[in-house]
Amino acid sequence: MIRFIVATFAEAKPIIDLFDLKKNHKYKEFSVYDSNEITLTVSKIGRINSALAVAYNFFGMCNQESDIWINFGLCGHKTQKIGKIFLVKKLYDNSSNKVFFPFVHDFKVNSLDCITADKKNFNYQRELFDMEASGFFESVTKFVSKEFVFILKLVSDNEKESIDFSSKEEVYNLIIKQRTFLKAFCKNLKNLAKKSSYKY
Repeated sequence: MIRFIVATFAEAKPIIDLFDLKKNHKYKEFSVYDSNEITLTVSKIGRINSALAVAYNFFGMCNQESDIWINFGLCGHKTQKIGKIFLVKKLYDNSSNKVFFPFVHDFKVNSLDCITADKKNFNYQRELFDMEASGFFESVTKFVSKEFVFILKLVSDNEKESIDFSSKEEVYNLIIKQRTFLKAFCKNLKNLAKKSSYKY
């Protein structure tokens, strides 16, 4: 099973449509959408909410160390173009000063460092900026090997321009443009799990 943890419904909706996920009314504490191979949980914004969504998935839904986990969402960067997608290779938590090193496989995708902070920051850096990744990563790696944990971020704003975050259509269109990549990425993850002698 591939498990997406996504902060907002606006960010989740393109993935829900892309993989034809259906609302699972069994789960009440978080909004969960799933199929036979993929589940997506809307965590709400913030690293603590992201960590809670991971724990809810692991203890309330799966308890499977063989699952693959993806934190997907929008991010800011000083100079990177809007619409560019990155796999996070080094992660800083701005509150605790902790540093994490996600495992980066040989996928055809660019990688950058990322800073997670508690509040939106318009003082753009050379690193990606988000509000969920460190909470997600620190939580999930308590339960599963980090070789099966991925942080995928899509640039939505930089120091010169930004999408309109209040426009669900604009958010949707930005993400759905990555449909080919997202499908190929998930296909690669399924193959990775099979090759790793884990049951998928």
